[in-house]
Amino acid sequence: MSNLLYLNTENTHSLSKGILKPKIDRDKIKTGIAHIGLSNFHRAHQAYYIHELIEKHDELNFGICGIDLLESDRKIYNILKDQDGLYTLVIKNADGTQEYKIIASIIEYFYGPENPLAAIERLARPDIKIISLTIAEDGYHLNETTGEFNLTHPKVKEDTISKFNPKTVFGYLTQAFMLRKHRGLPGCTILSCDNIKANGATIKKSFYTYVEKTEPSLLPWLKKNTSFPNSMVDRITTVTTTKDIELLKETYNIHDQWPVVCEPFSKWIIEDDFIAGRPDWDKVGIEFVQDIEPYENTKLRILNAGHSILGILGTLNGYKYVHEVANDEHFIFFLESFIKTEVNPNFQNIDQHNLKAYTKEVIERFKNTHINDSLSRICKESSSKIPIFVFPTLKDQITNHQSIEYGTFVIAAWCKYYDGIDDFGHSFDIQDSLSNQLIRTAALSHQNPQLFLEKNAIFKDLVTHDLFRERFKYYLSKLRSTPIKECLVLMNKKML
Repeated sequence: MSNLLYLNTENTHSLSKGILKPKIDRDKIKTGIAHIGLSNFHRAHQAYYIHELIEKHDELNFGICGIDLLESDRKIYNILKDQDGLYTLVIKNADGTQEYKIIASIIEYFYGPENPLAAIERLARPDIKIISLTIAEDGYHLNETTGEFNLTHPKVKEDTISKFNPKTVFGYLTQAFMLRKHRGLPGCTILSCDNIKANGATIKKSFYTYVEKTEPSLLPWLKKNTSFPNSMVDRITTVTTTKDIELLKETYNIHDQWPVVCEPFSKWIIEDDFIAGRPDWDKVGIEFVQDIEPYENTKLRILNAGHSILGILGTLNGYKYVHEVANDEHFIFFLESFIKTEVNPNFQNIDQHNLKAYTKEVIERFKNTHINDSLSRICKESSSKIPIFVFPTLKDQITNHQSIEYGTFVIAAWCKYYDGIDDFGHSFDIQDSLSNQLIRTAALSHQNPQLFLEKNAIFKDLVTHDLFRERFKYYLSKLRSTPIKECLVLMNKKML
C-alpha cells in the first residue's frame, strides 16, 4: 500500500476506476441547507440525495453545511475537516457485490462545542433555507412519561444560564432565529429526519415550548417565519468498522477515516411544506405528500418494530447480527405472525396485499448477510424505541379487543433482556439512558413481575389493562424458565 491515497479533494482525481468519483465542481455549489448531526445515517441518506441532485441535475443552490453539537462528535468533525467533507459511501448488495461512491455534498462544517457563536451565526445567515436534523430520540429531550418537552432536563436548564454556549439543539436554533429576527431576515424550514412519530410536529411543539420559556418575545415571529414538515426516512445504515476502513485501503488504496456502509434500498417521503423553498428532490426519487401519517405508521410498526423485535429476541439467543436472526426461520415466523395478526389489522385504509408485499421486502432487507448490522446497535436506547414502535400496536389491539399475544411476548422478552444474560449464560452490554432503572426493575420482576410495569413510567396506561398484565406475567415466567428459541417454537405452534 505504498501508493495509499488519503481521501481529500486534491486526491479524488487519482482514485481507482472502481470508485465512483464525484462529477461535481464544488466551487460552484452554494450552501442552502444546514444539517445538525452528521451521523452515518445522514451521510447515507440526506447527503446522498443532495449529492445525486447536484451531480445528475446540476442543482447548485443546496449544498450542505454540517454542524455537530455534541462533545462526542469531535472525531467526525475533525475527519470531515481533514477530508474536505468527502467520504466513501459503501453500498452492500444482497448478492455480495459492493458499490463505492465518493459523496461530495457537504461543503462546510462547524463544531458547536469548539465555537458555539460561529455555529449560531452560520445558522442565522439568510442563505440557509432549510435546517435539517438527525439528533436521535434523546436529542429531543422528551419527558418519558408525558411525551412533552422536558423543561427540567439538565441540559435545558444549563441553556437558560448560558444562552450563547448552548447544550441543546433548541438553544442553538433559538439564538440563530433571534439574530434573524433582529436583522430583519427571513426564517426557514426545520426538517427533522429522525425516527420519531410526527417528527416535524414533535420538534415544532418542543421548540415553541423551549422558546416560550427562554425567549418569549421571539415566539410570534417564529410562528410566522418557520415551517416544520413531517418526514419519513428509511435506509439501513450500520456502524463503520475497522474492517470497512481496511478493505478500502487494501482494494482501492484509499485511506478514508470514516466511510459509511449501507444497504441499496433508500426511501424519503416528506410533507411538502417548505417556507423558504426547497431542492427539486423529486428528481432523485423523493416523494412529496400532503399527509405523512399512513407511510410513517407503516414503517414504524413494521420495519422499526421488526428491527427492535429481532434485536431483543436475537440477543437473548446469543446472536450478534440482524441477518443471523432474520435467517432463522423460528424468529422470522414469529415476526411475520406478529405483523399479520396484530399490526396489519390496524391499517384499515391500506391495501392488505401492499402490506404483505412491504413486509416481505422488509424481511428480505433484514436477511442481507453482507450488511453485518449489529444487534447492539438495534437495541441501543430501546427505552426510546419500544414505546414508539411496539406500544401503539398493543394499545390499538387492546382498544379493539383483539389479540395481544405476540406484542406482550415481546415486552416480556424486553424485560428479560435487562437481565443482561443470554440463554447460553453470556453477558451483553446494555446501552440505554434508562438502563439503571430498567435493570433494577427487571431484577425486581424476578420476585414480582408486575414491578417492571408499575415502576417504569414509559408504560403509562398499558399497566392498567388486566389482560396485558396477566399475559406479561405468564410469558415472562416462560422466558425465564425456557430458552427463547424453544418458546418461539411453541408460540409458532400456538402451544405456549
